[in-house]
Order: sequence, then structure tokens, then C-alpha cells
Amino acid sequence: MEKQRSRRTLTLCLLIGIMGLLLIAPLVQAQTQPVFRIGVLDDERGPISSGARLAVREINAAGGVRGADGTFFQLEIIIQPTDGGANLAQAVNNLNQASVVAVLGPKTNDEVLNGLSALQSLNVPILTPATGDTLITADSTGRLFRTRAAEVFSGRALANYLVNELGLRRIATAQLELDIAATAGVIGFSTAAQALGVLPQPSLQLAPGGQMIQLVNNMIQANPEIVVTYGGPALAAEFYNNLRSAGWTGLFAYNQADSAAFYEAVPFEQLRDIIYATNWPFTLPDTASSNFMTSYVRAFGRVPSPVDAASYDGVYLLAQAIQRPGVLSANLRQLNDVSGVQGVLRPSQLSQGETSNNVTVVKIGAFGAPEVAARYAGSQKIEVVGVATGPTSPLATIPPTATATPDGVVLTIKSARQNIRSGPSTNYDVIGQLNSGDQARVIGATIDFSWVVIEFRGQQGWLATYLLDVFGDLNTVPIVTPPPTPTPSPTPTAQPQADIVIDAAVASPNPIILNQPFSVAVTVRNAGGLSAGQFAIAATFPPNDVYSAAVVPGLAAGQSTVVNLNGTFANTGFYSVVIVADLNNDVNEGSTGENNNLFTFSYFINKPLMRQGQQILNPGDTIDLEGNAVQGDANWRGDASALDALFTAKLGVIPNVTLDTVHWDLITSSIINQASIPRASLNPGTIVGIITADGNRGVIRVDSLPGNQIALTYLVYQN
Repeated sequence: MEKQRSRRTLTLCLLIGIMGLLLIAPLVQAQTQPVFRIGVLDDERGPISSGARLAVREINAAGGVRGADGTFFQLEIIIQPTDGGANLAQAVNNLNQASVVAVLGPKTNDEVLNGLSALQSLNVPILTPATGDTLITADSTGRLFRTRAAEVFSGRALANYLVNELGLRRIATAQLELDIAATAGVIGFSTAAQALGVLPQPSLQLAPGGQMIQLVNNMIQANPEIVVTYGGPALAAEFYNNLRSAGWTGLFAYNQADSAAFYEAVPFEQLRDIIYATNWPFTLPDTASSNFMTSYVRAFGRVPSPVDAASYDGVYLLAQAIQRPGVLSANLRQLNDVSGVQGVLRPSQLSQGETSNNVTVVKIGAFGAPEVAARYAGSQKIEVVGVATGPTSPLATIPPTATATPDGVVLTIKSARQNIRSGPSTNYDVIGQLNSGDQARVIGATIDFSWVVIEFRGQQGWLATYLLDVFGDLNTVPIVTPPPTPTPSPTPTAQPQADIVIDAAVASPNPIILNQPFSVAVTVRNAGGLSAGQFAIAATFPPNDVYSAAVVPGLAAGQSTVVNLNGTFANTGFYSVVIVADLNNDVNEGSTGENNNLFTFSYFINKPLMRQGQQILNPGDTIDLEGNAVQGDANWRGDASALDALFTAKLGVIPNVTLDTVHWDLITSSIINQASIPRASLNPGTIVGIITADGNRGVIRVDSLPGNQIALTYLVYQN
């Protein structure tokens, strides 16, 4: 009896084990799909990480990357922060242990050059967005690649635009720092301008410890049509603000004008028409950029940077190279005509390690966004609209290598999916489809070779040649007479669809008050002909990345409603944000409706006022901004020669602002640090910032100086 019981127990255990194996088998199979790992040297939320994440998600959603042997792989990214290079060695060691096939990053020239030995030890392709001209030549392995145009290409594009498009001849350069980056920038731009027949002069430098005011005076005396500036953002902003404050009205170009440090240090109304060159502006209007912009904003709730775009393109370049047999770094160098967000990428046509020579020259518009002025591939100007010449997905542009056989011609499908028709026109019926990378032997063509014929399911199948890669000589295939053109069917009436748009956005309070809740009332409308179900509205507001979203339960056709986005800011200033309608693509809007879901909203943040008013000071008079009679803040000197700070108060002239555009964060000790302002610097309209004896921030506007008096308008902010 005991033996029978033991046999039953053993049999039951075996059955349970077999059933368990059957249940977990699909899970094991799903988890064993092959993976290529790509390392990323960047912060978790950095631009390299974000651009790479988006590209990997798209590629994996489309089925992954097909290797040279036909196996489909998923991509996976391994992110390792470098802490500005301080932790690069450990990050590289971690990526080595993760067996990555390639690495994106680091971001800066210094990180790459200082960490080059560690990066080379990975023995995989390194794709960096750094633009320094000396980076690639410093590498002897052939595995260092650049994902955006080098600084030299930016200099050429800017010179072409200024000389050939604007017709400028009196061009000056200003070098504000004597480091390698600024020196290379000046040399690259000056060399390109000289090649076009213009010698930039004067070419001024700010020596270490030199006087900024002397540099400004020398430039104003030369009075060029434009000043092209290189150096750190803080110095560039100081230089530009001083030029404008001194009354200079010429054009200004600065290669880091899109940096936050420069942008936020220049008065909002003085940003307009500043020129710079970039590998990619988020306002570029072509299809590839628009699709990337929409996908990125929907994914991350913020506007992508040029580095985001370059890293996104870098992943797609790697995906193309993985499809080819052989060494990955060699495959990258052989790629050509890959359609990217930045433009067409042509590594095989450029110097070793370069993948892009695409540069867009922009100028800052009235509301602070970059407006496209001209676009270049190297020194060649290209059209701004419709520049994307390949398929929408960069992954579809380079197929696996095909070789024409001695007795035939081979075509390869470039698009993700290509229709095959019964004749050489879109008027003919679709009889089937081929997928990206599929190959077929060409058995005929039209007389002008614009369409080719293949054998498809027992009949002739026709494909448009411009959508294909054809290997071999089409002159060797017979000319095929097309079948009779079919009678066109009546065009079906387009079905109505919903179309979600944002009509307006209004901030309350206006201006928004620092450290107090705000609300932006967003008017959203269904402009389509079909009712829409539930969808979301959202935005990530700078400067503090305040994310806010609201859900609209639904809108009938033609109906509108108002939803509120709320938050609190910790900094003051002028800013813009992209508000996204139908955040998660819940509403089917068709191809047209999906392209009008973004709305740019500008707003102003400031501190509330404690007190404001006007006062005329006679010689020896004191002004007390708080009006609390505790202690004065400034005194009009007895001989009317200066405005003096009293007690612990400090003064400083704030250039290029008015009482309407000044804000609390501009009144900082970095510029409000003087004990006295001479009368010669107090012209009517001058704005003087003040940190009062009570520790409050305020401003004084000089209205007039009648005789020995000074007439002032003042305001002081609450702490």
C-alpha cells in the first residue's frame, strides 16, 4: 500500500512539473528574443538619453532591427551618468560589463577629449554630439563618430548666409575667451568668410582680465554691420547688452544664442533677430522634423534640443549599420543618404567619423522662438521646405546590401511597406505589397524606366522606380507595354473626423506671480465633423519644468470648452511653452488633424509689488522705496553729481529693460553691487536696480534731470 501511495505521489509531481513547463514555455520564449544593447553616457533625463529612448521605442514598436542573417533584434539602452566627466571611467566600466554594441555620448568636447582613452577601451563605435573640430582627428581607432555637424560646418553656413544671402561686407568678430572652442570658432568662420571674398575686421579679443567696456567702445567705433561673437554665454550676454545699451543698432550673431545662460541674461525685447547656426531648430518645417517634434513632445512634455535630434538620428544610423554584414564601425562609415531629422545623413561622403554636415541658420523671432533663415548641407544651400527626400522613417532608407546577379537586375524595397500595382500608375489596382528590405528580380520596365515589372503571384507586378533601390543595368531588361488604363472609380466622399485644436490660452493672474499658484485657461475646440471622446491637454512649463494636465471628457463636432492648467513657479521672467492637445492620441483625427495639436503660449512671471510711485529729488534729498520711514535707500548728492546708496543698499544700472519688462530675478547682486551711480550714467529712461537697506529688490527709472533735480519713478517688490 505504501509503495502504491509513493508511485501515485511521484506521478502527480511529474504531471504538475510538465504542466508548469508548458505554462512557462511561452514566457521563456518571449524573454529570449535577441537584444542589441546601446550604451548612453548621459543623465537619465539628459538630451542624449531622451533622443535615444524615443528612437529605440519607435524601432522596437515596428518589430525591431533585422540583422544581416535575417534575425530580428530588439534594441535596449543602458544609461550611465558621467557627472560632467568626473565619473566617466566608472560609467565606461559599467557599459563594458553590459556588453553594449555601441555608445552614444558624451555630450561635450572636454568630456570626449579628456576621456578618450577610456572611451576607446570600449572597442565599440562611440557616437558623440560634441562639435569640436579637433575631436575626430584626436582619435586613432576609427571608432569615434559625430552625430551632428562639426563647428567648421556651422562657420561655413553662417558665412554663406551673411555674405551671399544678406550681402554683408562689414563683418567683425569678437572673441570673448581665449580657449580652444572660441578660437576654433573664430578661425573657422573667418576662413569661410574670406573664401567668399570678405575679410572680417576688426577681429577683436577680450584678454583675460581685460575691460569689457573697452572692447565695446572699440567695436562701436568700428561700427560693423554685424558682430559675430564666440565665447561663454555669460560674457556674450554682457557684451551684447553693453553694445545695445551704448546705442549700437547693428546685427548680432552668437553661436550659443540658444543656450539658457545667454537667453535668460538678455532682455526679452532685445533677443529678436539675433542670428545663430544650429544642427537642428525645433521650428524646422519639414515632415521628418515635424513628426519628431510631435512624437517627442507627446513623450516627454517638453521641446527637444539639437542634441536630442542628433541622438535620435544616431540610433537610427546604428539600426541601419546593424542590418549590414561585417564590423559595425565600418558599416557606419559606409552608410549614405539616410533620411534623418537633421537632414540627409551621408557618412560615406564625409570625412572619417562625420555623419552629418547639415546646418540651419536661424534668427530669434518676436516671441523668442528660432525662425529658419537658411539651410545648408556643407556649403550647399538646400530648400527649407520639403527637404526630407527619403521615407519618413530613417530606418527604411538603407536596405540590406543586394548584389545584381550576372543574368538579371535586383530591386530592394526602401519603404516600410510598398504597394505593387497591376500597371505603371496609381490609377491601377494594388495587387499586393512588399516590406522594407524585400528583394525581387526585375523582368521589365517602361520605356523611360520610371516603373519596373516583377513576377508577383503569377502575374506582372509594377513598382515606381524612385521608391526603390535598383542594382544592375535597367537597359538590359525588356520594355513592357502597360496594360489598358482602368476606368477610374468615383472618388469616395471623405469621412468626417474629429479635429482637436487649441484656440487660445490666458494666464491668471497676468503676470503670473512668483511662488503663488497660477492657472492657464486653455480654450480647446473640436474643429472636425465628428464627435470626440475623452482626451488630455498638457504642458511642461519652463523655467521650473512644471507639468500640468487636464482631461476633457469629450467634445461634439464644433463644440469648445475651457480647461485649466495649474502650477507654481520659482523663477521670474518671460517664457514660452508648447501646450499639447490630445496628449495620448486618444482621438482619431486623421493625418491632418494630428498635425495641429501644438499651441505655443508666452507668459510673464514676476513678484508682486509692495509699493510704487514718483518722486523729485533736490540736492541732498533721500528716497525711501518702502516708505516706512525706517531708513532711506538712496540720496541725490548735494552737488547733483550722483545717486548714492545709503546704509547697506546697493545700486546698479540694468541695461535694455523698461518698467514693463524688468522682473525680480534681474535684480541680483551680480549687477546690483555699486555704492553710487554718476549723473553721466543717469540719462532719462535709465533703469537703476536697487537692493534696499531693508533687503528688498526694486527699480528706479530716471524720468528727467531738470537743473539740479532728478525726477524718478520707482517700484519695489515684496520679498
